[in-house]
Amino acid sequence: MRNPRRAYEKDGTMIQPATVGSHRALGLHRAEIWCHDCVKYREVSTDDLPAELPIPDICLGHSCHLCGGRNLMSRGSIHQHYRQVDAERGRLR
Repeated sequence: MRNPRRAYEKDGTMIQPATVGSHRALGLHRAEIWCHDCVKYREVSTDDLPAELPIPDICLGHSCHLCGGRNLMSRGSIHQHYRQVDAERGRLR
């Protein structure tokens, strides 16, 4: 059975997800948790999470801060990513 929190190649091979540790190595320390029920999100710190934890699995220990739902998805913080890219290019946001 396929894991809905994973990506797969066309041949069905699972693509290894990014981990908290791999994001830290890039200087990223935040993740977004999205609720599929009420379509809201929040950012959380990844500083206290184990390095080997896959980014898509961060949401497993949470519930939605607004509706209480557990139909969640997590990913690295896109806002933090773009702030870092802009800072490296000398632009401010």
